[in-house]
Amino acid sequence: MMGYGGYGYGMMGYGWGWIMMLATLVIIVLAVVALVRYLQRTNHTDTHSSHGNAISILDERYAKGEITDEEYRKKKAEIKS
Repeated sequence: MMGYGGYGYGMMGYGWGWIMMLATLVIIVLAVVALVRYLQRTNHTDTHSSHGNAISILDERYAKGEITDEEYRKKKAEIKS
C-alpha cells in the first residue's frame, strides 16, 4: 500500500520538497543581501550629507572672516579625511 495513504512519497509528494526547500533558501539569501545593501546605502548618504553640511558651515565662517585662511584649509582637510 504505497502511495497516497502510506509513507511512500513524503509530505510534499513526488519529490517537490527539495524544490520548495531550495526556493525558501534563495528567498532568505536575497532578503539578507537586500537588507545589507539598504543599510550600506543609508549609512553612506548620512555620512556624505554631514560632510557637506560641515564644509558649507566652514565656508560661511571663512566668508564672514571669522577664521583665517590657514585655519580654513586645516579644518577643511580634517573634514575631508
